[in-house]
Amino acid sequence: MQLMPSSTRRALSNDEKKSYIAAVQCLGNKKKAKSISGIPGLQSRYDDFQGIHSVQTPDIHWVGHFMLWHRYYIATYEKTLRDVCGYRGAQPYWNWTIDNNSGKDMTQWPIFNNHTGFGGNGVYVDGENPFGIPERSGGGCVQRGPFAWPKWSVNLGPGSSLAYNPRCLTRDFSRPMMRWATPELVNWVLNVTKYEDFAYRLENVPVFTIPNVHGAGHFGVGGALGALGDVYASPGDPIFYLHHTTMDRMLWTWQKRNLPARLYDVGGPVVPFDYQNLVGPNITLSFKVGLGKLAPNVTLAKIMNLQGDVLCYDYE
Repeated sequence: MQLMPSSTRRALSNDEKKSYIAAVQCLGNKKKAKSISGIPGLQSRYDDFQGIHSVQTPDIHWVGHFMLWHRYYIATYEKTLRDVCGYRGAQPYWNWTIDNNSGKDMTQWPIFNNHTGFGGNGVYVDGENPFGIPERSGGGCVQRGPFAWPKWSVNLGPGSSLAYNPRCLTRDFSRPMMRWATPELVNWVLNVTKYEDFAYRLENVPVFTIPNVHGAGHFGVGGALGALGDVYASPGDPIFYLHHTTMDRMLWTWQKRNLPARLYDVGGPVVPFDYQNLVGPNITLSFKVGLGKLAPNVTLAKIMNLQGDVLCYDYE
């Protein structure tokens, strides 16, 4: 059983951080980790994960299975890091509430360190900002760190395009968006008794004046022009996986407050935004999710428990 490191104690040593980053870089190497998804345009195993997310984006956001699909996705990603690239650690998570409370500028946060982290913001460039992301401060290429060009390339997108399109990783920090990631908002998400209410509060509606923790990570780092702010292509930024692992930890925290009952509680629409079920039904435990050739289809019942038949990990 893998134990996800505690971000509260910032548990990873510098060597462990470097080991994880090296495994991610390996996954993006088309010679060491060749694509197996069968999706045209994809070169590496890392591309496979970005590609399957892009293909399924219309069906996995603003639905009841949003968080459970992503739980299966990040668990499969961790397994691939281990199986393909020899990684021996666990998939870390990023507790952004600690950084938000630190009083430090985002550029000084440990996750953005150029040597033991993921590199920082992109250079500032002018560009369209259709959603009015406040105080965007980058938008161009990340200049330093392990995921700077040409050491790292984002090969899919922008948007839903699956054509091979190698380019630099972009980030576009927005401090006001990142401030949404607070302990108070986390507690608000957790303070419900039904899964479908938890799922709704976690993802919330895509309105940039209503705080939500999911949007905080994506648009606090990705802003208007960064990869992490692209709903289809967001896994092009490796921080995606730390952000979503944090939200999986939130789901497990909520489940543990009433076990075993919450291992059997699911709900929310099958069709995006269909919260009144005017188009389709709600999800049930027998609803299936899958990752194409990356992992077999499973029912939600199989991935409700982190120590069940399919998944085997825990959080400190």
